[in-house]
Amino acid sequence: MKTENEILEMAFAMFLEKGFSEVSTNELIREAGLTKGGFYYSFKSREDLDRRVIEKFIHPYFACTAEEMQKAWEESRKSALTGELLWKCFFQPQRFANYQAEIGKEISFRNFYFLIYEGMKKFPEVAGYYKAFNQKKGEMLHQILERGQMRGEVTKTLDLDNYVTMILAMQDGILALKVLDDSIDDEEKYKKIQYQMWKDISTEENSKYTDGGVKSAVS
Repeated sequence: MKTENEILEMAFAMFLEKGFSEVSTNELIREAGLTKGGFYYSFKSREDLDRRVIEKFIHPYFACTAEEMQKAWEESRKSALTGELLWKCFFQPQRFANYQAEIGKEISFRNFYFLIYEGMKKFPEVAGYYKAFNQKKGEMLHQILERGQMRGEVTKTLDLDNYVTMILAMQDGILALKVLDDSIDDEEKYKKIQYQMWKDISTEENSKYTDGGVKSAVS
C-alpha cells in the first residue's frame, strides 16, 4: 500500500496530465491501490487531498522563488551592479529549472501552468499565491531599478512604474509562449530581455557595463 506521500506524488502526476477536475476520486483510489476506507483514513476528503497537493507542489513554485529573490537581494544589493542585480534577484530565481530542482522532478511546464490556471479558478489559495507572487516580482524589479537610479547607473528619466509594468508584461508573454511550446528556453529569453533592458535604461557613463556587467552576470 502506498504511503501518504506516495499518494500525493501520484495525484500530482495525474493532475498534471488531466487537471484537477478530470481526475475522479475513484480513479485516485484505484491508482493508489486503496480501499475507500483506506483513502479516507489518510485524507479527510477529496478536497483535503487536493489542497495537500497544492501545498506540496504548487505553493513552492511561488514561495521558494520569492524567497530566493529576497535572499539574492539581501546578499547582493550593497555592491553588485544594477545589471547584475537584474539577473541575480529577478530573472535567475524565476527559471523553471529552479522549481524542478526544488521538488526533485522534471515536469512539463505546459501541464504545470495549465494546472495553475485551473487551480486559480477552483482554489482561492492558488489565486492568492499567484497574486502575491506577481506583487513580489513587481516590487523587486522596482527596488532594483530605483537603486540603480540612486547610484547613477539607471537613467533618472525612466518612469519606474510604467517600465516595471512593461517588463512584467514581456515576461508574461514568454510564459505564454512556453505554455504553447515547452521546448522554448525561458532562461535564454530572460537573458535577452535583461540584455536589452540594460541597453535601454543604463546611463551613458555606465553603458560600458552592457558587456562587462550584464554578460558576466548571465553567462
